[in-house]
Amino acid sequence: MNAATTYSPPYHRRHHQHHHFQLPPPQSQPSIVSIPTQKSILDLLNSKPATFSLQSLAQIHALALKTGHFHDHFVSGTLLKCYANPRFHNLDSAIQLFRNVPSPNVFVHNVLIKACLDNGEPLQAVWLYYELMMNDAKPNKFTYPTLLKACGDGGIVAEGKQVHCHVVKLGFAGDGHVKNAMIDGYFRCGDVGSAEEVFDEMEMPDRDEISWSVVIDGYIKSGFYKEALEVFNTMQSERIRPGKFVLTSVLAACAHLGALDHGRWVHAYVRRKKKSIVMDAVLGTALLDMYAKCGRLDMAWEVFESMKEKEVFSWNAMIKGLAMHGRADDAVELFFEMQRRKFRPNGITFIGVLNACAHSGAVEQALKLFNSMENVYNIEPEVEHYGCLVDCLGRSGRLEEAEELVNSMPIEPNPAVYGSLLGACRIHGNAELGERIGRLLLELEPNNSGRYALLSNIYAKAERWDDVAEVRKLMKERGVKTNPGSSMIELGGCVHEFKMGEGCHPKMKEIYSTLKVMIERLEMEGYVPNTSQVLFNIEEEEKETALQYHSEKLAIAFGFISTKPGETIRVVKNLRVCDDCHSAIKLISRVYGREIALRDRVRYHHFRDGTCSCKDFW
Repeated sequence: MNAATTYSPPYHRRHHQHHHFQLPPPQSQPSIVSIPTQKSILDLLNSKPATFSLQSLAQIHALALKTGHFHDHFVSGTLLKCYANPRFHNLDSAIQLFRNVPSPNVFVHNVLIKACLDNGEPLQAVWLYYELMMNDAKPNKFTYPTLLKACGDGGIVAEGKQVHCHVVKLGFAGDGHVKNAMIDGYFRCGDVGSAEEVFDEMEMPDRDEISWSVVIDGYIKSGFYKEALEVFNTMQSERIRPGKFVLTSVLAACAHLGALDHGRWVHAYVRRKKKSIVMDAVLGTALLDMYAKCGRLDMAWEVFESMKEKEVFSWNAMIKGLAMHGRADDAVELFFEMQRRKFRPNGITFIGVLNACAHSGAVEQALKLFNSMENVYNIEPEVEHYGCLVDCLGRSGRLEEAEELVNSMPIEPNPAVYGSLLGACRIHGNAELGERIGRLLLELEPNNSGRYALLSNIYAKAERWDDVAEVRKLMKERGVKTNPGSSMIELGGCVHEFKMGEGCHPKMKEIYSTLKVMIERLEMEGYVPNTSQVLFNIEEEEKETALQYHSEKLAIAFGFISTKPGETIRVVKNLRVCDDCHSAIKLISRVYGREIALRDRVRYHHFRDGTCSCKDFW
């Protein structure tokens, strides 16, 4: 007997001890039994797949088997697509169904390849492609976009290159969708060079807005934000009009770089093209996120207020923006306002509002919100929420409570949770707890240079130089490279990046000269370098010299020689600002009458008249 006719639906087979499957009587389901044609079965499967239960799907499956329509590849493929819906977590049953499809064609293979990808199994998708080739079911142009994405998600460069060869060999290299998927797949694998080669090899007619968007988005996902903006500028020079998707990606790059001028240009462009580019929730949220991350919280709020369409992620972005700028009260108020506007908070909302509390020391508010997650909103706290609460307790000096929370978590703490506790130990000088947590983190994340630096910092603050040397020796033995501090400043639409010890900027001589004058002026005002965080047991004078050339000081000095008196200087730093730079910049803002907006890895600092918006709590 043919395997397809004896195959029982996955749901029925798994639950046979409780259910004896029978088709319902005609009067209860007239639409299923009255017209048992291929079209009627397809209509049932395509009507409202999002509302199917596995039981109702099994009934349609049984009908397809009984009427013989399961042999039809459109029916079996569509049935397979429904079984593989990620909400069922039922991929194994879908694969078992696939094994019983007689001589599956390329359509059925394509459905299952996509199903594997949608269910987070990219390597399984690639294996199914090999089966397709072995079964002589020749792939088509719809096979490759999904398959290339699977290679990218799985990080399998070698297999991706093999698929690339197949694309060329089978004549699909000229298809725009396949090319774009190829570029995207290489970016996902981290093979930026191959992605660039494919893009550069295209005929101009093929390099449409979608192609440019894929490249820009690929650079962003790979962390090459400056390159993404350069591609966007090239796209404009070739007179390709950017649409909503490109602009959303460009705004993300601007947000990461703090490229406010570029972001403003995008905003102005959207306003000019309002007839063809609709300011929907996605674009509006990207715009407000850009303004918040570029230090213009006022503009972010203006965009948010003017958005006609808002989604939960729009509210989340605004709450996160307020949190980044230390506006905890406003973030909490917006949290309740979104509910008054009938938007239900989700887990990401709570991460934003808990972070806001952590950055302002609002411990009681954070505890109240955390406890309300399950009790009021039926949201089970995840490890990120516990991490926020640990961070909040730790920053406020309640280290014992923070450690107790870590030890009592119902889920396994991840390195980020321990990292929050270690950071709190550094802030409050608790070397004993810091050593225990730091040593644990070095085992959990042996290649994370930040963990070594933080533990070294704790030892250095306690003047335990032998321990500092031991940590640095361990780093060297394990081949761990430190992440150098870098700071960026955008001026005149160009992003300038500075790193300590580098002298490649064309104005570096003038920058160093300006910085020397600034430091001398600060010393006259009482500035004394804070050398407690310099990680080497070297002479005090050498420590002070090392501090002078931190990247944010170089960026600020460049800002001074490149802007008019009174203009705000905006800097973005990849690491947490050190205590010495924080103190020095406060003094610079008073002595020179300049506002300085500095975004570090943790939050925004707005320096005005000798004070910082973080109130020295960061």
